[in-house]
Amino acid sequence: MKLAIISDIHEDVVNLKSALRKIEKMGCDEIVCLGDISGFSVPHYHFYDTRDAHSCLKLVKENCRYIVLGNHDLNAIRKTPEYSSGFDYPDNWHSLDYCERKELSNDKVWLYDHDELNPLYTLDDVEFLTTQKEYLIISHGGKNYFFSHYIYPNLSGSFKSFYHRAAEYAEHFNVLTKHNCELGFAGHTHPNGLYVACNFKTRRIKFRKRFRPDGLTNIEVPSVTGNKFNNGFCIFNISEEWIRAERI
Repeated sequence: MKLAIISDIHEDVVNLKSALRKIEKMGCDEIVCLGDISGFSVPHYHFYDTRDAHSCLKLVKENCRYIVLGNHDLNAIRKTPEYSSGFDYPDNWHSLDYCERKELSNDKVWLYDHDELNPLYTLDDVEFLTTQKEYLIISHGGKNYFFSHYIYPNLSGSFKSFYHRAAEYAEHFNVLTKHNCELGFAGHTHPNGLYVACNFKTRRIKFRKRFRPDGLTNIEVPSVTGNKFNNGFCIFNISEEWIRAERI
């Protein structure tokens, strides 16, 4: 059983098509998408003429068996995160203007108005995304695997919090243990290769280098969008128990 894991497409339909072609050639059985299908940020991305969130979502729906929502997806469908420890979103959050939300949030959560373009989703696109969850547990061969856009307590990546020290993964590992999972996968951070937290330490694993998890482990996978040096996806060979980042 070979699983491909993609994340952080950010409307980059050109890179997504390239990734899917390579995943097919590698003989992967299933694909998981860890969110942020939309989210074209003007300061960070330079493919305005080819950005296409609708086509990206169509390809994800056609090719991915599993999908979780990222922070940009939640923003696109005007939905607040279900897991929002640290900030209580008011019920009328998306009807407030930018200045009101900025003052209320006290710079704790991402606000997208000033630099993110509308993904131009159809009503059907929005309806589909509203049915997706913020995390999934996939079972295979008697083992459970946890998939989310980022890590608890910031599962959707909606907070301006990034974790780098092993101790900061303790709460997420508690969630994995609660769900009888030893291995979790996340996106959001756009690492150059894999970013691995396990055994009370964190480390980076280069592209094409195999990694074998041992004990409680969380793995952050590369983004589909990006430049030619760091974009990619993840291959998880469940049967042989190895994981590897692949370049697009």
